[in-house]
Amino acid sequence: MDTPLQIIDAFIDGERVNPSELKRVLADAAARDYLVDAWLLRESLQETMMVETPAPMPNVAASRPRVSWPIAASIAAACLASGYGAAQLLRPEAPAAVVSPATTVEATGTDTSFPVPPPTRVIRLEQGVNWRESTGGN
Repeated sequence: MDTPLQIIDAFIDGERVNPSELKRVLADAAARDYLVDAWLLRESLQETMMVETPAPMPNVAASRPRVSWPIAASIAAACLASGYGAAQLLRPEAPAAVVSPATTVEATGTDTSFPVPPPTRVIRLEQGVNWRESTGGN
C-alpha cells in the first residue's frame, strides 16, 4: 500500500490495515475528507445495488440434510414391525364360541364332501302361515 488513498480504500473495503499507517494517513485533513467521501459513495452504491438486484433465492435443497434410502427403509420396516407387535399384544381376546340354535338346511345336490352332523332342531316353513313370498327389499 503505497499511497494514503490506497490505505483508506483498503480500510473501507474491510481489509486488514496497519493501525499506525492509518493514523498517520488520517492526520491529513485531505485524507479525512477522502475517507468521508469514499464511505458515502460506497454506501450509496450498495443501496442502489440492493434496490436493482433482487435477493437471490435460498438454495433449499442444499440446506436440507440428505438421508439415504436404506436408512429410511430400515426406519419404515422398524415402524411396521413395532406396529404389528403392538397390535398383537393389544388385540382383544376372541369371544368364546357362541352356540346358536341349529337350523336345518337341505342341500339340493348330493355332494357331501364332508360329514354333516345331525340336526338338533328342524324349522318348517309353510307358505301363508309363517312364510310369505314378496318381491323387493325387506
